[in-house]
Amino acid sequence: MRGNYKVKIIKKNKDFENLNDEMNEITHDIEFTDEKEETIIYFEGFSSRHAYNKEDLNKKVKDLFESCNINFLIGSGYCYEKLKTLGDLESLIEENSVINRNNKNNKTAVDALILYHFFLNSIYPHAQDLELKYSFENSNRFIINLASLLSDRNDKNLLKRINLFTTNYDMYFELSLEANNIYYNDGFSGRLSPVFSTDNYNRIGKQIVQNTERESQIPTINLFKLHGSLAWENISGKIKYRTNISEVLKTIEMSSEIFNDNWFSYDKLSNPSIYKSIEMINKNKIKFSRGLIDKINKFIEAYEKLHIINPTKKKFEETLLSNIYYDLLRMYSNELEKNNTAIFVFGFSFKDEHIYSITKRALANPSMIMYIFIHNEKNLDDFKEKFKDYSNVFYIYCKNKNIDLSEFTSLVFGDSYE
Repeated sequence: MRGNYKVKIIKKNKDFENLNDEMNEITHDIEFTDEKEETIIYFEGFSSRHAYNKEDLNKKVKDLFESCNINFLIGSGYCYEKLKTLGDLESLIEENSVINRNNKNNKTAVDALILYHFFLNSIYPHAQDLELKYSFENSNRFIINLASLLSDRNDKNLLKRINLFTTNYDMYFELSLEANNIYYNDGFSGRLSPVFSTDNYNRIGKQIVQNTERESQIPTINLFKLHGSLAWENISGKIKYRTNISEVLKTIEMSSEIFNDNWFSYDKLSNPSIYKSIEMINKNKIKFSRGLIDKINKFIEAYEKLHIINPTKKKFEETLLSNIYYDLLRMYSNELEKNNTAIFVFGFSFKDEHIYSITKRALANPSMIMYIFIHNEKNLDDFKEKFKDYSNVFYIYCKNKNIDLSEFTSLVFGDSYE
C-alpha cells in the first residue's frame, strides 16, 4: 500500500516551562509505504492527533534526553514474553471476599489459590532464568540503548542519571544491566550483606578520566522497585539482598502441592481452571479438615517470605503502612515535580491507585510532560479518560500493530542495536 496522508504536525516550544502555551500548527503531506515503514505511529495530545515516522520520534526522544530529567515507568508489559500477565486479580479477590465474608475457611482458601495462580504464572517461571543468569534479548536491547543515550548526554546542567521506576518484582532489569556491564543504583549498599535504603539513590558516581586529574560523572540508571523485588528479604526490619531467590521460589512451589491434587481440581496447564476451583470453594463443595487448613497455611507462610506488594485491593494500605514503600513513592513524586521533567510510560495500566494518584498530582507541574506508549489502540480511550484534564499527557500508539517491548525500544531509540 502506498498513499498520501495529510496530517497535522505539532511543533512544541522547546521551553518546557510552560507546556500550555499555544502550539504552532503546520500541515504537511506525509507518504507512508509498506516497502520499508508500514507502521503508522500516532502521537495524540489534548486536542489534536498527528502522525510521526519512527526517525522523527527517535529524534524527539534524543532531544528530550538532552534537555530534561528523564524517567521511565514500566509495568508488566516489559516482560510479557517471559512472564504471563493475568488481568485484574484484584477484582477477583475482592469479589470472592464479599461472597465468603462469613466463611473464614473459604475466604482463606480462595485468597491462597489466587495468589498461587499468580505465583505459578507470573513469578515461578523466572526461577530458571535466575539460575542461568539469563537476560532476554529484547530486555538487553532496551537497556543498552538507554545507557548509550544517557552516556551521550552533554548538558552540563543535567546529571547523567535516569530514573527507571517499575512495579515488576522480577530481576530482568538487573540481569540485563549486569550482563552488559552497565552501572546502576538499586538502593543497596555493602557487599557481604547489602542493605537497602532510599538514601542511597542520592549518591552520584564519579570517576577519574584516565591520564588526567579530571573527574567525570559515571552515567547511572537508578532502579526503583516500587512494589518490591524477589531479591528483597526482610530481616529484623531491614531490607537485605536475597541471593538464593531460586531456592525460595522452589520452596514456595513445593509447599503449593495442595492446590494440584483432587481437592481443588486445579490444572497447572489450564488457566481457566482457577474459576472452576473457586466455584467449588464458594459452593461449599470442599470440606476443610484441620490437615487441609494446615497445608494451605503452609503455602501462605512460604509465599509471605517474598517481600512484595501483592495484587490485592489492600495493596494501597500496605504501601502506606510500610515505611520503605512510602519512601519509594515519595521519591517517585519528588522526581516528577522537578523542573523540565519527562516520563515515558510502557506496559503500565495505571490501575494501581497510589501511583495513579501521585502521577495525576505531579501533572500539575507545568514543566512536566508524560508520554504513554499504548500496547493496542483499543486501550487508548481508557488512558484518555484517566488523564482527560491534563494537556501535558501524550499518547503514542501504532495503527494495526501492537507496541510490545521490541517495538517500544524501536520507537524510543531506533532500530539499531548499540
